[in-house]
Amino acid sequence: MAEGYAMVINLAPHDPTRSLPDEAGLVRSLGMTYAHIPVDWDHPTVADFAAFEQTMQERSDRKALIHCVANYRATAFFSLYAQKHLGWSRAQADAFRAVIWHGSDYPIWRTFIAQLQSDRPVD
Repeated sequence: MAEGYAMVINLAPHDPTRSLPDEAGLVRSLGMTYAHIPVDWDHPTVADFAAFEQTMQERSDRKALIHCVANYRATAFFSLYAQKHLGWSRAQADAFRAVIWHGSDYPIWRTFIAQLQSDRPVD
């Protein structure tokens, strides 16, 4: 809370080797809201993004820390959200993702991102 965060959104499925044993409990003990939206790395869905979008919209007045395992899911979801709700251009969203995604080739995610961007104007 010292940095002003009031909410943590975890997009990674629970994995005992990579997850805190009780992240939700820890976050809540610090007085923050916790949301867990487990996005399957091999099968991201529009429903996953819709759940993220709803969580962000319901708590839009709060500063959120969004994370996953390696920040691929987090940057993909936030860039799509920012493009749709915060007025980011496609170029801004792509540049934001590129910091984490540069040199990566994940066709499933490329298709998923393109699908969600398809109804938005191209810059």
